[in-house]
Amino acid sequence: MLNPLTHLIAPRAGRRRTDTGPRTRRGRRSGGAIAALASVALVAACGTSSTSAGGSTSMATNSADSPTTSTASAAQESGSADDRTSISTRVRQSSTGASPADILAANADTSQAAQAADDSDNAGVYDASAQSTTTITASGDSVDVAGGAADDVAVDSADGTTITITASGTYVVTGGLDNGRVIVAADDADVHLILAGASITSADGPAIDIQDAGSAVLVLAEGTTNTLADGSSYADTGEDAATAALYSSDTLTITGAGSLDVTGSYNDGISSKNGLVITGGTTITVDAVDDGLRGKDYLLVSGGTLTITAGGDGLKSDEDNDETKGFVALGAATVSVVSGDDGVSAATDMTVDGTTLSITAGGGQSSADVSAEQGPGQGAMPNGGEPDQGADPARTPSQGPAPAQGDPGQGAQEQSQDETTPSPKGINAGVAYAQDSGDVTIDAADEGLQGAFITVSGGSMSIASGEDGLNASSGDSTIEGYENADSESDDGSVLTISGGQVQVDYASSDGIDSNGSARVTGGEVVVGGAAGAMDGSVDANGETALVGVSSSTAVAEGDTISVTGTDGTNWELTSTVSADAVTVLGLTEGVEYTVTTTSGGSATATASSLSAGTGAGPGDGDSIAGPGGAPDGRVGAGSAGDRAAG
Repeated sequence: MLNPLTHLIAPRAGRRRTDTGPRTRRGRRSGGAIAALASVALVAACGTSSTSAGGSTSMATNSADSPTTSTASAAQESGSADDRTSISTRVRQSSTGASPADILAANADTSQAAQAADDSDNAGVYDASAQSTTTITASGDSVDVAGGAADDVAVDSADGTTITITASGTYVVTGGLDNGRVIVAADDADVHLILAGASITSADGPAIDIQDAGSAVLVLAEGTTNTLADGSSYADTGEDAATAALYSSDTLTITGAGSLDVTGSYNDGISSKNGLVITGGTTITVDAVDDGLRGKDYLLVSGGTLTITAGGDGLKSDEDNDETKGFVALGAATVSVVSGDDGVSAATDMTVDGTTLSITAGGGQSSADVSAEQGPGQGAMPNGGEPDQGADPARTPSQGPAPAQGDPGQGAQEQSQDETTPSPKGINAGVAYAQDSGDVTIDAADEGLQGAFITVSGGSMSIASGEDGLNASSGDSTIEGYENADSESDDGSVLTISGGQVQVDYASSDGIDSNGSARVTGGEVVVGGAAGAMDGSVDANGETALVGVSSSTAVAEGDTISVTGTDGTNWELTSTVSADAVTVLGLTEGVEYTVTTTSGGSATATASSLSAGTGAGPGDGDSIAGPGGAPDGRVGAGSAGDRAAG
């Protein structure tokens, strides 16, 4: 299993940032896997894709550094410059079907952060008697400092109790501060800060503020419980001031075998202005009014148990001015996220390797407003309402009514709405998402997982979404060669599923949606959703390899779904989907399959290429997907030779 802390290399030469025009991601992942899509037949989408709806917050959500977004067409019509990030052809090729190792190897070098913590740090053990160890014992508003570097610790009690560390060394903090903070101001110094039963509460600032350090490591001592809490308002709100209960201006590594509870009442829970690394056997609980964990340059979690409750994004990396940064990498950790906005927001890439990840974003699917998701002629609304004949089916409900067609201000209006209206996604990756192992569970009010290049080659993924389940979309970027793409055409994005177990339960729009190409060539893939949803179980604007069967066999959560084929295929899974119909993908064309569910019985059909916008509805019986999708969301039966692009 890949350890993201040890398998990253230095950035490749030749990367550059253009000074004018769209920001271009160049030279990344030149050694990554390139999918061969040339042999796949082009299938034009017959449903409306969700570029507008799904791309509103794709990159650096809530970031003060995020670029102003606009659609390419709007920029051209108005004559204004398009300052969205441009993803190069090389990045597109190397991101298609790429593994977590491929993606991480092309990003920023994190080896220094990996090496900052040694084995004893990771185990949370230390030698209190060592000459280099300094012990800081707090009690209420009093502080006792003892040990070798006691002279490098200043205590100021003029306004609360401020402990300032000014030199290299190992510092053990124990006891409680009722109103105080620990500051590290040690230029180019290696500082190990060990929390051993520490409780620090600050009335008007961060509990721990690492202002300057060459290397900063926070160790949670084995078997100890530690708490940090900040004030709801900060005395210092300057440009370079702290913005989290645990804040670092430099790369911060958190490790050990103890526990840490963080309350972020002002903004974020734990935040680093550079990289943030969590490793070892830590148990970390964060409750923050905005983002839970934020590493601006990168966020790596290779171990431990994390429980995050956040009013904003749960896990976040938002550096969008450097193509090698802005990524989130999760390893062998257990992570639970409840967020008001995105569960995970990565300006560039997200990788999952052996992670147990659970996300509830925006209250989950049950909180989604699907009343405006249905386009004209699409049949019954998922919530029983009547479709709006004048509505734009690609717009999310929260965006409000679409401007009249031909309105020259449409682009600007949509831009303003997109920048201010939350659309909580489970996972929001600006460039690539890659998973080769682990267990991912997503319950999101908006899209379940969005990224320009989505690759699942192993592990399991269960998605319940208010909108698209899996949405491959260029989002707030443009992909080189596809700058003029609109909601009906290929935007260059690519979705690839070659292995693993994937289940999607979507409330509206599409189960699996690609605004570009879509390839499901393996794995155990089940899509179920409300009949009459806007487009259907699958939808793609570009080249497709989507072979499967679709029928009205009902399924309930907890059912056993079994799939058997005349070619010897025989697999079953426990359903996380509750729906009137199911579509099974990753099958072999021309082979007869029987799909059985505990609630709905069984249906037998011959696997064929599924057209965009397909998905079975009530009364379809044992039909397989036919040409496109009927206006009421149902599909007809037909042979592969009879099908044409919709």
